[in-house]
Amino acid sequence: MISITGQWQGYYIYGPEYGEKLSGSKVNFELSLTDTGDNNFKETCHDMDSQISKNNPAVVKGLTEDDFISFTKEYDQFFTITEDNQVIANSRLKKPDLSYHGHYDPVSETFSGDWELLGREYAHPDGDYIEIATGTWEMKKVY
Repeated sequence: MISITGQWQGYYIYGPEYGEKLSGSKVNFELSLTDTGDNNFKETCHDMDSQISKNNPAVVKGLTEDDFISFTKEYDQFFTITEDNQVIANSRLKKPDLSYHGHYDPVSETFSGDWELLGREYAHPDGDYIEIATGTWEMKKVY
């Protein structure tokens, strides 16, 4: 298995929940990861093509087991992305739960998989619900 410690580059793609203009759009990111032992890792992530973590990196924590990877990404505040790709930050709302999972492909030397964001919670007379957004991602170690 490849060492997780190092610099990684990749991208994520917005799923259909983001509407016609953003769905399928790609955002490049850079991760700096450190193995903390027992198959766990942590560090930071910058979304290069987005205002979300351009100035403040997201905190990444996760684990690997064989070819499987799972990690969370925590931004410094709650944000909404409009259909025009504008980021609206709101520090009063709870930070979203953003999780990634996937597998390593030794042929392409990449991790890839799906991501899911649990967003705002809404109370409704017919029952409470949570906004969920999804997408795909891929990353490759650069050094």
